[in-house]
Amino acid sequence: MSPVKLMNGGDLIALTLAQEGVELFVGIVGGQLLPLFDAVGRDPRLRLVVPRNEAAGAMMADGYSRSSRRVSVNMSTVGAGIIYAAAGTGYAWGDHVPIISISPQVQTWKMYPAQESLQGCYQGEMMEGITRWNCIIYNWKRIPQLMARAVREALSGEMGPVHVDVPVDIFYEFHPVTEGRLRRLLPPPGSTYFTGSYLPERASLREVLSAVEKSERPVIVAGTCVLRQGGWDALARLADRFQAPVFCTKGAVSAASGEDPSYAGLMGHSALPVTERALTEADLILALGTTLEETGELAERVGGRGIALVQTSPEPEKLGVFREVKMGLAGDAISLCRVLEGGFTGESSARERWTEFCREEYLRSCQALASDARGDRAGRAIMALGAAISPADRLVLDGERSFYWGSVLCPPGTCNSRFFSPGMEGIGYGLPMALGIKLAFPRGRVIALCDGEAFFQHMRELETSRRENIPVVVAVVGEPYDWKSVADGFGVSGYKVTTEGELWAALKDHEAGAGTVVMDLTEFGS
Repeated sequence: MSPVKLMNGGDLIALTLAQEGVELFVGIVGGQLLPLFDAVGRDPRLRLVVPRNEAAGAMMADGYSRSSRRVSVNMSTVGAGIIYAAAGTGYAWGDHVPIISISPQVQTWKMYPAQESLQGCYQGEMMEGITRWNCIIYNWKRIPQLMARAVREALSGEMGPVHVDVPVDIFYEFHPVTEGRLRRLLPPPGSTYFTGSYLPERASLREVLSAVEKSERPVIVAGTCVLRQGGWDALARLADRFQAPVFCTKGAVSAASGEDPSYAGLMGHSALPVTERALTEADLILALGTTLEETGELAERVGGRGIALVQTSPEPEKLGVFREVKMGLAGDAISLCRVLEGGFTGESSARERWTEFCREEYLRSCQALASDARGDRAGRAIMALGAAISPADRLVLDGERSFYWGSVLCPPGTCNSRFFSPGMEGIGYGLPMALGIKLAFPRGRVIALCDGEAFFQHMRELETSRRENIPVVVAVVGEPYDWKSVADGFGVSGYKVTTEGELWAALKDHEAGAGTVVMDLTEFGS
């Protein structure tokens, strides 16, 4: 006879998610969350990190998931906790990052109307606008099914956050469980979602290939879904076969290497005019892995210009929603790259000259920006940082100055090594996101490049980095301020950096085991 053990709702949630490959749980404890906290703490496969703020916790989970392409969990307690967490979850929503938000609800018999219970509010309705999917678990037996579905929904299509409400009585409900019953409750790992290739129909594929072969000035715009899938190599091979320049959206800031001869810049960057010129002069644009928002922006720009816009999407129902779209391909970004590359024949000297022109214009703009940087304090500091760090280092860009200079002067050397959050156009995510990335890649160097006003929003997470032993580098630019004293106050290493030598020394100290390092670059070169 198999042994019997008592399991509550928290135990069942932790077990289901661990079986689905989830490893990281971030959250601040509340009484209603104790069953899940206890269950995570008992499972050696899982790691629990406690931030100082629920919004920062969601950003930390976001950083882990957008860098590793693995689902993570952000936990927040009923009422006030989930309200704070919503601000951070919004970044994952805007940037299509697969995280799971879990919060307790008040008891099932107190949930509606919410005003009749302490801390009660309409959490599901609140999170509905910033998640791909959300649910309330009303029955203990449905926990495995719905948590597995949460993983599936987060990873499906364009990806994004999901939210699960668990009433406190379901969390604390205990049941005797045998091994046989547990097998019946838990779905087999990975069985609830599709993991294979998703390819377009042949007629649509032939139409697009024919259009590219006839074009003389094609452009590939790589979107967020290319980055989420890690499609760097597949994209580079397709661009080489098509003889087409590649432009990345801001959401796909490191979907292509700055050293790739096809790469021609970031869409919408004011210092890279070649991106606007390419959209004006192109005769065909392949929107590869662009989200619906990114495709809509492209459609607005090319409307009425006679440019053939090809939309791709892992969600077929989103194809053709814009009248400017001429052709559509359903499929995931990597599979589309492979099938388009394999089906393309013929070379074109016109396409080759066009790609070389776009690349040369991009390099000319980079040189001009580097020249401009010498006359700007933040620009000088970021150019020096770009020269000091390794191409494999992971760099978060947080704030207007950090993005403007850093996205060009600190180009990526590996796929998914530069991080920027354009979806909600907010700031303040730099440090917590860097902590999440470091959790995903503990052996690599992770740097948060922040404008001062951005770093100020969540600088309290310096204490989290020290307490949880998550060493990162924070580089602060902008208006002069004594950030060294701030770092000292949180018990981490602070440096006033005004020269390249001091910058190198601070980075060396970090590598030597100084823990989290804050580099105040606000008076660099003075």
